[in-house]
Amino acid sequence: MLTNNLTNTVFFSDWLSTECPKLYQSLTKTLQDNAVDYRILGNTNDIWCRDYMPVQTDEKRFVSYKYYPNYLVEKHQEQYITNVRDVGNVDFLRQAEVVPLDLVLDGGNVVKCGNKIVMTEKVFVENKEMSHNEVQRLLEEAFRCEIVFLPWDRNEKCGHSDGIVHYIGDNRVLLTNYGDLSPYFHRRFRKALENHFEVITLKYKVKQKHKRSWAYINYLQVGNLVLVPQMDIPEDEQALEQICKVLPNCKVVGIPALEAVRKGGALNCISWNIKL
Repeated sequence: MLTNNLTNTVFFSDWLSTECPKLYQSLTKTLQDNAVDYRILGNTNDIWCRDYMPVQTDEKRFVSYKYYPNYLVEKHQEQYITNVRDVGNVDFLRQAEVVPLDLVLDGGNVVKCGNKIVMTEKVFVENKEMSHNEVQRLLEEAFRCEIVFLPWDRNEKCGHSDGIVHYIGDNRVLLTNYGDLSPYFHRRFRKALENHFEVITLKYKVKQKHKRSWAYINYLQVGNLVLVPQMDIPEDEQALEQICKVLPNCKVVGIPALEAVRKGGALNCISWNIKL
């Protein structure tokens, strides 16, 4: 499985520079300063390109899927659904093997963790016309790996695993501070993950936990460069320190990300990083 530390190129939606101008400027400058190639996807319909772009499993193989999430099916929202076949500046996909997965799925619900993928059980709800066993079989055949399922917290409508967990190598995962939001789901997440990984949890020593502190887990890693959301709250520095500690061989940089976080996502959500 081609994990984030093996990627070398990052793409952003052509909406990002206008929807989140300060974030876009900070991101692109940091990538330039660290000699990381970035490119712009054309003909997208929102900034959340992680959700609709194919998942790269190895250097010449990608998995595409049906991007039609239930939180965008209302008539006034369908304009925001990007058809990946219309996306520009991805000519290299013509030379790759693109495997079609006949399931409704969001890329934000696909977290590659070594030789496994972590996703929430929302995928079963989005494909309720099939049995759980059939959905799991199709996922495992397409991604060629074991799928680790987490329960879906219905208070989080998107049901994305990239707002919960991030792979940090050596069969270890970093878990967001879900215990500050829902101790019940935090326990269930840990139980499911600990059957497969060593689990390290982000924790913050502050007087009052901020509602946006979940977003640090949604950092962007391209090779050895790690870009961590910063939101002008007390948890910012503690998040940087903890991520630096678990990724000692990486360069960890804080990126002002409030423009995206206010819209419901963070740095992993607005990016598509691959190996070219």
